[in-house]
Amino acid sequence: MSSSTPILFTHYGDDWIRGSERCLLDLLSHLDRKRFTPYLWCNSPVMARAAEALQVHVTQQAFPVLLGWQAPRFDWRGYRQLLRSGRALIEQHAIKLLHANSGAPCQWLVPLARQHKLPLLAHLHARYLLRDRCTLRLSAVDLAVGVSQPVLAGLLADGMRESRLQVVPNGIDVKRLEKQPVQDMRALLHLPSTTPLLATLGSLIERKGVDILVEALRQLHADGLAAHLLVIGEGPERAALESLAHRLGLHDYVHFLGESAVPLGILRGGVDVLVSGAREEVFGLALAEGSCAGLPVVAPRVGGIAEVIEHGHSGVLVPTNDSGALAQAIAQLLRNPTLAKQMGKTGRQRVLQCFTASTNAQALQACYDRLLQAAPRADRGYDLACWRWAQRALQLRLTGNRVAEPWL
Repeated sequence: MSSSTPILFTHYGDDWIRGSERCLLDLLSHLDRKRFTPYLWCNSPVMARAAEALQVHVTQQAFPVLLGWQAPRFDWRGYRQLLRSGRALIEQHAIKLLHANSGAPCQWLVPLARQHKLPLLAHLHARYLLRDRCTLRLSAVDLAVGVSQPVLAGLLADGMRESRLQVVPNGIDVKRLEKQPVQDMRALLHLPSTTPLLATLGSLIERKGVDILVEALRQLHADGLAAHLLVIGEGPERAALESLAHRLGLHDYVHFLGESAVPLGILRGGVDVLVSGAREEVFGLALAEGSCAGLPVVAPRVGGIAEVIEHGHSGVLVPTNDSGALAQAIAQLLRNPTLAKQMGKTGRQRVLQCFTASTNAQALQACYDRLLQAAPRADRGYDLACWRWAQRALQLRLTGNRVAEPWL
């Protein structure tokens, strides 16, 4: 291409910088600005400021989602305003391609793509229920990029062609992370130098399964391993988790560090094993960061984790919701530091080869090239997920069984 191609990135999310936000910011940082000019349209002030710091032109406004999970669910006036704003941005910046950083923006980007004959890429960081795949019009995008295969399984089941589905693993900005100063955690917590130290990294929400880790820690103590657990992250479950640690007599062994600007510095500061109790995880960005720090990882075999952590090579994968299996795997590594060190080394090599931000950006830029060279698609209707949704709704109405169908 002879000139830089304008791309409109659209991000919908809470007002924080976590998984999908971090991924988009790393992509914007590594985008080849000689070939692509990014513009960001988002609803989060925090995200807007972070992108502006990267010299990205930002438009920030509220994003009402029709038929969403939060009120108002029928804000047609707000939806029409989004269409007007989108048209203005496309025309003002001569946009050539649309990139949605989650499923929600597709609801208004699909009609905009059709009107302006623009290719639309949906970058999906989570699984979507059948109901949401329909209301967000995910089957109408030109290319759905998932961070792991499980993310795309629903669209494939809807009948979306494999040629319009692609897995691009997340990447981490190794250089940025390794600039974080190393934190000597045993010294900071006044612990003996021989204390076994575990860490978990992520939001304190039920899905992350930190309660399962606390229970695993209790079992480690019963087995004679008086390990400490560092909990890096914040969230609505913190009070309940602190209460659980007190009830189990572990309040002196579980350290809630909150959000940290230097998570890799903490992991590199003497942690022995990175652990996860996740009940669901479509990729495992924090696990990749643990491997980047040279740590062995113990995690459940759920979602896309097995695409990041190789069982027996860079870590140990155990059954989901099994604190006993977690405790057993952690004990194995704590008692075999040679094995733990080798797994950490192997995991770091794998991250540097497969899961860097630059590798991720190159793969997505190849997707852009592919879409820009293809003819615009004419079929952007509700022909896939909505047909399945309607058929399933009719079937359930006839049978009267709605208990296990949360998407209806």
